[in-house]
Amino acid sequence: MVEKDKKPYRVFSLWLRVFHWAMVLCVTALFWTGLYIGDPGFQGLTGNGIPTYAVDGWFSMETMRRIHFYAGFVLIASFVIRLYGAYLNKGDRLLPKFNQALFWRGLWITIKHYLMLPRQEEHRFLRNSLARTSYFVVYILFVVEICTGLAMYAMINPNSWLAILFNPINMLFTEYQVHVIHHYIAWIFLLFVIIHVYMAFREDVMEESGEVSSMVSGMKFYPEDPEDIADLYGKDYVAKKEENK
Repeated sequence: MVEKDKKPYRVFSLWLRVFHWAMVLCVTALFWTGLYIGDPGFQGLTGNGIPTYAVDGWFSMETMRRIHFYAGFVLIASFVIRLYGAYLNKGDRLLPKFNQALFWRGLWITIKHYLMLPRQEEHRFLRNSLARTSYFVVYILFVVEICTGLAMYAMINPNSWLAILFNPINMLFTEYQVHVIHHYIAWIFLLFVIIHVYMAFREDVMEESGEVSSMVSGMKFYPEDPEDIADLYGKDYVAKKEENK
């Protein structure tokens, strides 16, 4: 629910929103098929305890691998769309700025907010410092997950260009280590999703800024300009606003 006297701000582009929902679908498919690939549990799913007899079934390893690979390639394509959107739209580039005092002040303000500590005044951000940092870390892990996944996929054909491109990963780590890294990052993503969904709905209920609906409409709502509005409209906008005071 958004109060009528709040001003709308178009923050997120269509590119980011497409990536967000593609990621939701693909990561869900990747996580569950990945668990199956790691521990298929043929017994009970195919009616026969021997994996050899599960070739033609819906729960066959071949089927799960295909779903996993297709979802992975769709996710990579959507990530490219995400990067393109960030190039075009400032609202898609709300990443941490460790060299700015506003980032560290905002980080402390946000921590106190989530700890339910009393605040002397209201503070509003397009994206708070804690969220900026967590997304930044997730994107780094996202790249590592893609690279380790492609490194394992490239083992299917060691002579392919994909294998040549990602073989350094397979040479740096053992095959088992690459699998372990890929596996545990997937569990980190699951933990992040749980926290992310909670925080998004919490922000929507407490601040009524349209946090959840912004991933559909791209719009967020505030009674006045957030403190990090320069990241959306530029420093000239802030300078002109100060002149008009």
